[in-house]
Amino acid sequence: MWKRLDEKLKKGDIILSHNGTEHTADSLDKLLTNIENKGLKVVTVSELIYKEGYTIDGNGTQCTVGDASILCKLHN
Repeated sequence: MWKRLDEKLKKGDIILSHNGTEHTADSLDKLLTNIENKGLKVVTVSELIYKEGYTIDGNGTQCTVGDASILCKLHN
């Protein structure tokens, strides 16, 4: 699992893991350790998305209110 995520993983990403699969439980500890070793923090979805002063654009990108980037212009 980590080999598929290592190069792609960045701040704000959400990782969906299915419970009940053969390798999910076995790989979880290594996955969390590697995420933290990359300097990233593991949080709940609620902590990641629900914040005052933010909006979600049409692509599902979380943007600060007033963000001037192309991705966020449509919703601010």
